[in-house]
Amino acid sequence: MTTHFFREIDRIKNQLLELAGWVEENLNLAVQAVEQDDEAAARKVIDGDVRIDEKEIDVEEESLKILTLHQPVAADLRFLIAVLKINNELERVGDLAVNIAERAVFLSTQPKPDMPFDFASMADVVKRMLRRSLDALVELDEAAAREVLTQDDEVDAMN
Repeated sequence: MTTHFFREIDRIKNQLLELAGWVEENLNLAVQAVEQDDEAAARKVIDGDVRIDEKEIDVEEESLKILTLHQPVAADLRFLIAVLKINNELERVGDLAVNIAERAVFLSTQPKPDMPFDFASMADVVKRMLRRSLDALVELDEAAAREVLTQDDEVDAMN
C-alpha cells in the first residue's frame, strides 16, 4: 500500500475519533441535563446533533472512497469495515443522547420524580464503555473490547 493510503487511513481514524469526542460530549451533557435539570445543556445536545449527523456521513463517504480506490485487504479491510460499523453506532449513540436531552427538557418542567434505579451509576458505566471501546479500536486491543462486552451485562442488570 502507498503512503497516500496510510495517510487516508490516519485521517479516517482521526475523523472517527473527532466524531466520538462529539458523541461523548453530547452524552455527558444529556446526563447532566437529567441529573441537574439543566435545560441549557439539553438544548446544546439537541442543537449539536446536526454536526454529528454530518460527520457520520463524511466518515462513511471517506471510508467508502478508500475502499473503492485502494481495495485494501486483510487488516486494513477489517479496520475500514469496523470504522463503517462503529461510525453508524456512534451516530446512533448521538441520537440516543438527543432522546435523553429531549426527555430532560420535559422533566425540567415537572416535579422531580423518584428514580427507580441509579441513573448516575448506569450513565457512568455506559460512558466508560464508550471510552473503553474507542480506546480498544485505536489500540487494536481485543481484550479491552471483550471487557466492554462484560460491562454491557452490568448495565443490563442495572436496567
